[in-house]
Amino acid sequence: MNVQEAFAWVESLSRFGIKPGLSRVQHVLAALGNPQTGLRFYHVAGTNGKGSVCAMLCAMSMAVGHRTGLYTSPGVDGLNSRMVIDGQPIDDSSFAAYATAIREAIELASSEDPLTEFEVLTVMALLYFADKQVDVVVWETGLGGRYDATSVVTPMVTAITNVSYDHVEILGPTLADIAYDKAGIIKPNIPFVTGAEGEAYGIVEKVAKSAGARVVRLGADIQIERTAYDDHYQTLCYKGIAHDVPAFELSLFGPHQIDNAAIALAMFELAHPDLEDADWLRAVAALRTVHWPLRFEVFQHGAAPLVLDGAHNPAAAHTLALSLQEMSAALSTAPLWHMVIGVFRDKDAQSMLKEVLPLAQDVIVCRPNHARGADPEEIRGLIEAQSPQLPVRIIEQPAAAVTEALKTPGPLVIWGNLHMVEDARKAISKLGMNYWT
Repeated sequence: MNVQEAFAWVESLSRFGIKPGLSRVQHVLAALGNPQTGLRFYHVAGTNGKGSVCAMLCAMSMAVGHRTGLYTSPGVDGLNSRMVIDGQPIDDSSFAAYATAIREAIELASSEDPLTEFEVLTVMALLYFADKQVDVVVWETGLGGRYDATSVVTPMVTAITNVSYDHVEILGPTLADIAYDKAGIIKPNIPFVTGAEGEAYGIVEKVAKSAGARVVRLGADIQIERTAYDDHYQTLCYKGIAHDVPAFELSLFGPHQIDNAAIALAMFELAHPDLEDADWLRAVAALRTVHWPLRFEVFQHGAAPLVLDGAHNPAAAHTLALSLQEMSAALSTAPLWHMVIGVFRDKDAQSMLKEVLPLAQDVIVCRPNHARGADPEEIRGLIEAQSPQLPVRIIEQPAAAVTEALKTPGPLVIWGNLHMVEDARKAISKLGMNYWT
């Protein structure tokens, strides 16, 4: 296959949707020589925050000279960005070559039960990282954990950032069900870090103990606190497993990133128990420059901030609201924001809006460019029911909605769904907007 054919073939597999189970992927990997064998993985799951933890782990690993692979989803700027080495996405020719090899392996090993798009990309990432001989792989789950394709690997350390309600139609319906599914990434005798709380913690702890996995719990075995923050950095203090850091700066904004930083630091400690102090300090220092697109990503909109955030469930909407309030406080500006909102119809939009609408000055509702995009009229109805006096407009296309919103000065936040926010980011990039300074 050439590049265009490879992209078309992989994207055509989305018709198979989500098919839980590991056997299809395992059969294809076996046909390809099990490229995952010998790779060293940080495996990260969780309802929210796993991408940010992955970004921090990448920054720390590269800071100590490790050739670092990252597999995450969804990617920014197409399929290539799902698999990255030292910050550089896979090139088109390699993508096409691996796609060709995987299609041939599927025909041999799993022709009657084809792989999904996510499963093919997971196999491709393993082939790519093995061929390029990376030192470590930062490995983000796609959905849940127990039957997620990423669970075919044996990691150095695993983590579940937190557990809240999302994807209940697949993982749920209860929080206990969701926690149990995510706990499927826990492996026998492999250390496990978590920020899960309450009932969810009890479940993941039980799974870990039954597997003989060491449990490192945020708030008990590791601790972190924020001592200061401004509109650029958070100053944190970390008390870890073998290392303490009395003060370091984190460039990712928002109170939710405090716990994410602790989980990333603990995973790094556990993966490198013999790390020299100088390397540890270099790794921690890298957190001052870490960047993660579409997660409270801040651009310069005149004299005001423009925030992109892919919050797409109630818990993420709650942390977005807290972060917006803290940004306003740091800048000593009015607490109300112009908003562009676009969500998927299978998400709990009503609960999400309840978290963020109190901070809205006015709203533009758009439709994400995806089959699951919610009808903007329905979202406007929910907004008007909650905030009858709030000005609301509909502009269907995300790019057009962003263009219109940018005509009004003042703080602007674009949120509700990663796909929509990615389209917004592309529109912003074409305008040459800079990061917040």
